[in-house]
Formats: sequence, structure tokens, C-alpha cells
Amino acid sequence: MKLGLLQCDEVRPEFLSVDGDFCDKVAVMLGESRHEFELVTYRAYLGELPGSADECDAYLGGGSRYSVFEEKEWIQRLVDFVRELHAKRKKFVGICFCHQVIAHALGGQVERSTRGWGLGCKEVTISGSAPWMNPPRNQCRMLFTHQDQVTHLPEDAKLLGGSDHCPNGIFSMGDHFLALQSHPEYTLEYVRPLMESFREIIPGEVMEAGLATMENPPDNQALASWVRHFLLGP
Repeated sequence: MKLGLLQCDEVRPEFLSVDGDFCDKVAVMLGESRHEFELVTYRAYLGELPGSADECDAYLGGGSRYSVFEEKEWIQRLVDFVRELHAKRKKFVGICFCHQVIAHALGGQVERSTRGWGLGCKEVTISGSAPWMNPPRNQCRMLFTHQDQVTHLPEDAKLLGGSDHCPNGIFSMGDHFLALQSHPEYTLEYVRPLMESFREIIPGEVMEAGLATMENPPDNQALASWVRHFLLGP
């Protein structure tokens, strides 16, 4: 399967030695299924996008420091491309920023969260089911680093999971779009220094509370399995 990676931000140079670039993080997440994918990176934040939705078999998009409602040309072009993917029923996994792009592109609403920053490893209640959600879970610990979030789902979206802080944490659109506010491609070794670098813009008590949640690891293997099954079939 040719998997197009829509990279929506650069990994800061000082963090590249931890888990590599976005493509490296995704490759690790895919695990033993990595050999079933041909990964092709498009630096969407620099205006790079496929010529058409059919250039790849499926797509996966990641996080960003930017907000979907910012008036930037590359964001609008990405939103238009996601609408094209939806119209053609191409499989797309949207993570964090791209989770929000899906909602924004298809009639949902994304806002700066009134609950403040979502940081660290948080428990998410799984409220829906799908064949690709294997292994099945009722609860799942997930890594978060976000300030914006989806406040209203698009019409026909299926809510699959959330928390008090982020009620619309996981949703799907048909059998072709999967949206995750969390980061299944991140590791604790990457998230800790990344969060620490935000100290100038995040209140100290919020930062310390977020760091404290990472004493127990996230359920990344289960989430990665869901992503693989979603893309390849259950």
C-alpha cells in the first residue's frame, strides 16, 4: 500500500535525535506491518500536496503548531485536499491537527479549548466499536499535546471515544476517515522534552500536572494496531 504522509509541521532540530522525523515516527508505529507500506512524505506545511487523491492508496496526517482556523494558504489547500479525499472515499487517518482538519473541512467546529491545554497521558473512554478496533478496549491511555480541539462533530461522524477534557477525542467518517486527537506515533521520550519546551507559554501547574500523568505509559501498541487494521483491513 502506498501511504501518503501529510506532514503539517517540522520536527525541531534538537528533537530529531529522539525518534527522527515524522516519517520515522510513523514507520515505528506501523511496526511489523511496516513492510506492507510504501511511505511517501508530503510537506504540507510547505505547500507540498499530492497532485490528486489517487496518487496514493491511503493517507495519514499529523500534528502542527498551527490552528486549522488560521488564514494560511497551505492550511486552506490541505482542507480542500481532505474534502477531495472524503469525496473519493480514500482512507485517511488524521492525528491531532489533522483530526481537527477533518472536522473543520466537513462541517464540524474546531475552537481553542475552554478547558485549557491537553497535555500528557490521559485516560480515554472508548464509546464506540468498529471491526478494525482490535484489540477491543473500554479504556485507553493516550498521549496528548494540544490547545485546540473539535467542539462539534461533522454530520454523519461516528463518535468512538473521548474524555472529560476532550469529549470528541476519536471519531470516524464512514469506513474511510479515522480521526484521533491523540498521538499514537509519539513516545514518552519525545513528548517529555517537547512539553518542557512549552514552559514559556503554558502555566506551570498545567505543565507539572501533564508531566505527572506520564509516570504510566500510554497504550500505544493498541492504538497502533487500530491504525494498521484501519488502513489494511481488519
